Amino acid sequence: MTEEALLHLLERTAGFHETVHRHVSSLQPVPQARFLTAFQSGLISLEHAVSAFMLFQQGLCSSAIALARPQYESLVRGIWLLHAASDAWVDKLSDPLTVESAKRANEGLGLADMLKELEAAPDAPSGIVAQLREYKEVAWKALNSYTHGGLHPLSRTLTGYPPQLIYDVVRNSNAVVALTAQLLSILTGQPMDMEPVRRIHGTFKDVLPIVHGPASPNCSDAR
Repeated sequence: MTEEALLHLLERTAGFHETVHRHVSSLQPVPQARFLTAFQSGLISLEHAVSAFMLFQQGLCSSAIALARPQYESLVRGIWLLHAASDAWVDKLSDPLTVESAKRANEGLGLADMLKELEAAPDAPSGIVAQLREYKEVAWKALNSYTHGGLHPLSRTLTGYPPQLIYDVVRNSNAVVALTAQLLSILTGQPMDMEPVRRIHGTFKDVLPIVHGPASPNCSDAR
């Protein structure tokens, strides 16, 4: 991995984000609580992705990688809200924010439980759910370390961030963005809104991970 290859990835990723944003800004979800709440969760995931990319551009790598976890979790929550969440949970997560509603929402399911419910949901897209599960299995421990200020960021602060590590994290983030664009398009209920997503996937396949799966945010440590 070279600095030139990383810079090229960052330049292409900027175009990828801009293209996804143009498409998503034209979408309107089905006006029902389940669809609206899932849509908001997807928008939050995209916000984390854009924020992480901006931090990488400024050389703030620890903070950028820390956003990979909420980016991923927000996507999982959006897919769970659409395919597996009970009506009661949809109501809890779409209530106006108050002390009481926040307390009810905080008693909700964790990521592992949402994935389990998605795996059991007959209408959930099994291929995407399998990708989400693989991402968790590969990257979760390292993402937790960055989120909580653990050994990974402490060590990297001393040794620096290799281009390969940043390259892998950005590509993984781009994969989550691609899946989020797909989710948001589905939530409109208009099949035609998926066509731009297919074109985006084809145009920017060079910024997405290789098909064998996501890399760990600590992948270069093993090399």
